[in-house]
Amino acid sequence: MAKGRQNTNTKNECQKINQAESMQLLVRITKPFTVAMIFWSLTSCNQLRTADTVSPADTVSPEAKQVRFERVLIVVSSRAPVFVDVADSLKQRLGSNGTIIYLGKDTESRASLAQEITVSRGLQVVAVGLPAALWSRQLDHTRVVFCQVFNYHQAGLISNYHKGIRSVPPPGQLFEHWKLLSPKLKSVIVMTGPNHEVFLRQARHAAQQAGIRLDHTVVRSDKELLYTYKNSARKYQGIWLLPDNRVLSRTAMREVMSYSVRHSKEVAVFSPQLLQLGGLISIEPAPADVAAQVARRLRTIGEDAVIPGPAMSGLTETRFQFNRVIAKQLG
Repeated sequence: MAKGRQNTNTKNECQKINQAESMQLLVRITKPFTVAMIFWSLTSCNQLRTADTVSPADTVSPEAKQVRFERVLIVVSSRAPVFVDVADSLKQRLGSNGTIIYLGKDTESRASLAQEITVSRGLQVVAVGLPAALWSRQLDHTRVVFCQVFNYHQAGLISNYHKGIRSVPPPGQLFEHWKLLSPKLKSVIVMTGPNHEVFLRQARHAAQQAGIRLDHTVVRSDKELLYTYKNSARKYQGIWLLPDNRVLSRTAMREVMSYSVRHSKEVAVFSPQLLQLGGLISIEPAPADVAAQVARRLRTIGEDAVIPGPAMSGLTETRFQFNRVIAKQLG
């Protein structure tokens, strides 16, 4: 509807909503009343802006470009930077079509939020982090795109209405940069729990392109991971640690790092905080890229309730950091 035809009340309401969002208001759900107010802000104003301009990497088919963003609720697991940065980046892309909510810890607020979403029409949900993704499973027939989740398969997150974005950046980028830091690197081991075989077959191919042999071993516990690594480490120059909390406990991770340092093994880690424990290179998703891929999936959703495309979409960019001391030792 053109601005000239809007009535004064609707225009004022839109201005209030946009003003609040321009201040990056982050809403925490604590009461059913607060939930109702959020959904009022999402549903009472018809003048919703289309998504912000996106980069060439976000280009989609002409058919998908014609699909406008619907109202999007960004449900964030916690205020951890790894989640907040993605949510903020996505909010910037969505403009007034997106609202950020931090998932409450109490059962009542979570149940109230789920009920409001279930009865709302034309609403899309983005779940950032595993707790939010697990909570979203109760949203029957609501389109949900989740991100920042590694063990999505075991958590039962995939359905026609629930699909996601991979949490690990392209392996090829890791091995390319790792090889630059360590030109003599030829063999690496990676250990995870089950259900990651397909992804790691792709990673093995990417490693081969860089002249590296990547061996994947499936383990069932942190104790098995430690035992396997210590008994096979002599065959490898490096180890790639993935954020599989089923088999990589904090204790096991510290022991792996300590053992690797003592035996001159190179370690690729998933968080820059682990570099101070002896990691050589850290890789993590670029928040802007995660947001871009989420937005891309949202744009592909048409009139049908289901989300088209594969269960998981990949990332395109990696954020790297490396340990200068260890890198210098490698020459």
